[in-house]
Amino acid sequence: MNQKYIWLVTIVLCLSLFGLILVQIKYFQSASKFKEEQFTLTVNKALDEVVSRLERDEETKIMVGSEMPTYSNSSGQQTMISERSELIFGIPLDTKHSKATISITEENRTISIASGYLKPGANGGLGIAKLQQQLSNISAESYQTRLFLGKIKQESLSLQERIDKTKLEQLIEEKFIDKGIKLHYEYVVKSTGKVEFRSKNYFKNPSYEKNKHTKQLFPTDHFYKRNELSVYFPRQQKYMIQSYSMLIPSFVLTLVLILCSAFTIFIIFRQKKLSKIKNDFINNMTHEFKTPISTISLASQMLKDNSVTTTQSFIDHIAKIINDESKRLTYQVEKVLQMAIFNEARMKLKLKPINVHKIIQNLLPNFTIKVEDRSGNMYQNLDAGNDLIMADEVHVSNVISNLLDNAIKYCKDSPEISISTRNKDKGIVISITDNGIGIKKEDQKMIFERFFRVHTGNVHNVKGFGLGLSYVKKVVDAHHGEVNVDSVIDKGSKFEVYLPLKK
Repeated sequence: MNQKYIWLVTIVLCLSLFGLILVQIKYFQSASKFKEEQFTLTVNKALDEVVSRLERDEETKIMVGSEMPTYSNSSGQQTMISERSELIFGIPLDTKHSKATISITEENRTISIASGYLKPGANGGLGIAKLQQQLSNISAESYQTRLFLGKIKQESLSLQERIDKTKLEQLIEEKFIDKGIKLHYEYVVKSTGKVEFRSKNYFKNPSYEKNKHTKQLFPTDHFYKRNELSVYFPRQQKYMIQSYSMLIPSFVLTLVLILCSAFTIFIIFRQKKLSKIKNDFINNMTHEFKTPISTISLASQMLKDNSVTTTQSFIDHIAKIINDESKRLTYQVEKVLQMAIFNEARMKLKLKPINVHKIIQNLLPNFTIKVEDRSGNMYQNLDAGNDLIMADEVHVSNVISNLLDNAIKYCKDSPEISISTRNKDKGIVISITDNGIGIKKEDQKMIFERFFRVHTGNVHNVKGFGLGLSYVKKVVDAHHGEVNVDSVIDKGSKFEVYLPLKK
């Protein structure tokens, strides 16, 4: 796939996921707001019923007695309202604040019943005009008169006298349960800012002022008093979060989708990179195969050329060239086939006790000659006290050979190569250090991948298929070991192979 289309698909997928996340966040916010509004509405309905019930209970209490209310004059004499009595509404002197006086006039005597600031009509109170109309429409012994005067008398009492705390708590509990609210709550009753009574832990939570639900008590009172019932729920926030539990699966699925999409994009780019590496491998392999084939073809043509003097030494020389190039071609083919088989199936190791130092000492003479041919030096420091491991001798030998071969191949000048051993964590560490061209940091993560080769300017200046280090990694992993690299450009590389000792 063209890289432009890969990027296009990636951008579209990212935008789609981003849009999906935004939609879910918006939905979560809307659901949260709706749930909170629904909860507030339910609480307010329950409190409205509490307030209404308190009003009805007070009216019932006023009308239980059949006698008219009595009042005391300034001399202490009791006066009962009768037909000769006249209710007088004192016109307020201060109309701005609606200050009014209600009194009884009987036999040239005036007895004050109540006075104070009337509630403005706009705020739910009767107001001056409405109160005047109400007084003019009732008679001295009527039901409305008894209720009105009883109400006025009740208004002069404190909330503690008008409300029974125990009954109030039972009423609030009952109404909340009726509305399906089973949360623990705290409440307070105030009159003009003064606390009349409250629940035990009302002021312990600092968020009560922010989250409280408040209702006016006795809203039909004629005179202005700020009587309030306030309720808040300490666990309201937790309750709200629990109610969104159905959203959790949605967010989990979205997270899974994001992870799968990210993994898919990663695989696409990785496959694209592997495709490029495989193309380089095919080009390199073609070159590796083409060289011996061309040499064999040229040698055979020389044998067929009648103009060339064919002596026995010449024929032997040509035969040696053909034989060497055939072996080289066979080696390359077998190497590819072995790697393919190794990748498809699990390697069958022939484990036996072997000494690492012995393997190294058997390999070093051959590599020392190669190093000395390039005017270099080979050093060995076999310091491990215990070098006995349970491993496959052939594969371990190949691992060390591949690392030494790379140390020689990837060195521009005279190679300076050191091989050393040491014991660590019940195992042996084999270190191979060179003064070669080094490996970039970004390439160090890929060098153990199959077919990957570090670019060194001319892709053909160092022969190989990019299979050696992949083979090293798989063999070491099969032996439950580790292989690590530490490299600096133009200064050299250090490969360390850790293998567990024989138990």
